Amino acid sequence: MFFLGHFKINFRKDHTGIMKELIELTETFAQRIVEIEGQRKKTGELLRELNEKMKVSTDSEVLEEKIIFPVSKGNIEDLKVAGVDGGLVKHSLHGIDIMLLRAIGVLFHYKGNRLSAAEYHPSTIPTPIPYIVFDPFSDIEIEMNSNMERQIIEVNTAKETIEKFKPDIVFLNGSVVPHYVEKPVEHSLLYPPYRKMIEAYLKLFEAARKNKTILAGVIEDSRGTRFCEIANEKILQESDQELKLLLERTKDTNLLTYALSLNERSFVFKYSADPEGHPMLREFGPELANLVFSFYLKTAEFDRPIRVDFLANENILEIANKISSVLVATAGHSSYGMPPVLIEADQRAKLSEKDLDTFYLDLVNKAGNLPGLFNLRRDQRPF
Repeated sequence: MFFLGHFKINFRKDHTGIMKELIELTETFAQRIVEIEGQRKKTGELLRELNEKMKVSTDSEVLEEKIIFPVSKGNIEDLKVAGVDGGLVKHSLHGIDIMLLRAIGVLFHYKGNRLSAAEYHPSTIPTPIPYIVFDPFSDIEIEMNSNMERQIIEVNTAKETIEKFKPDIVFLNGSVVPHYVEKPVEHSLLYPPYRKMIEAYLKLFEAARKNKTILAGVIEDSRGTRFCEIANEKILQESDQELKLLLERTKDTNLLTYALSLNERSFVFKYSADPEGHPMLREFGPELANLVFSFYLKTAEFDRPIRVDFLANENILEIANKISSVLVATAGHSSYGMPPVLIEADQRAKLSEKDLDTFYLDLVNKAGNLPGLFNLRRDQRPF
């Protein structure tokens, strides 16, 4: 017997009885999903109604009085827009872990309000960088290490792209601060790459400031809940308990899919309610911790909103409007909201298992079939 949600299936029954229970359970879950989505849709429609009737209280956390703003296509004449993305493939062996990394910066030149040319850094299709981990990391630790190494190469490439091309805006594929990373203890083997990653971000921030480049990150599948938290506290604070509970269990994009129409954005808000206490932002010091802001934007008619994080120490709303107008002006697909410059970077940066197999076979040919290069048993089971 096992539990699924609030339901249970009894394996003592025969196969027909179990299948009947599974079908009934699936139908129950489907009905519940329809109910929850219906509630989210009503809440999204309510936000649109309130947008015309009320003003949001502004403070250091929420910077605008309206909930939703229309976005016009910006003038992209003589604009240089960069996008940076990276690729990673990895494999654990008996004695070591191997991986291949690659990152690329793509620069789009716009003339006559259309794409006129593209440049690439370090090249059109960069050679993958091989990486071997000799440290005895656990499965969780190797995931953390590879994630940090990927962010390091991406951030370094973004810095070099800014210094080489001097773009007006650079978009990262992901946030402008480290993500999916927890700070390791100082005596840990993970601490040196962690510090290296933080230093890479600091150098990127400085390069953006020095070259007057707007630095923004576009999050493809955000799991953020900050907008819903703010909506609960500042917009729907007098709502019934059921609605407030719904928002506590809803991702921002689940709600804003119903609240935002094409070419609309949410208000700008602080990345964190407590930047100086945030486990990652505090690594950059109190000044930089308070310069990270976010908003949501719907750039494609048949896609969900994207989240945009950006860095700004002044003219915050002006920068948010510039970013959103450029994203709307360069949007190229009705069912996929990511900007074309990041799509191009993704396609050129991605790596395949075939690339890693080539690297592995080359290692075996040069070093011999040593025990440290044996595949894990789970990868070579005879059954």
